[in-house]
Amino acid sequence: MELFVADIATSKGFYTNVLEFVAGPQGHGGYTPLSLGDIHLSLNNNNSLPEDHPTKVLAGERAGRGVEIVIEVEDLQSAYDRARASGWPISGNLTTHPWGVTDFRIVDPDGYYLRLSKTR
Repeated sequence: MELFVADIATSKGFYTNVLEFVAGPQGHGGYTPLSLGDIHLSLNNNNSLPEDHPTKVLAGERAGRGVEIVIEVEDLQSAYDRARASGWPISGNLTTHPWGVTDFRIVDPDGYYLRLSKTR
């Protein structure tokens, strides 16, 4: 998954410091691959997209509107504790649902809505 962001350094800091992703070598234009176990995503500069690109976030808009990005992690409690300790706002506290999923929600610096989860 590739996320187009306003500031790669800020987003990289969020994903590595708050969610424990590991950053790979930065590529052309600041393109930055990130991984967390088997989960791979990359950050790219929103300004690199042409104005008419369907995923370009325009001034005043929030990225990812209408999308929930689900990230399944091995140690959800540790991920939750780390996110809370970082001081970053949690959008939905750690909750176990009747259908067998435990999760919490957090919004990244660009407005992408993330659900970190673990299935029983």
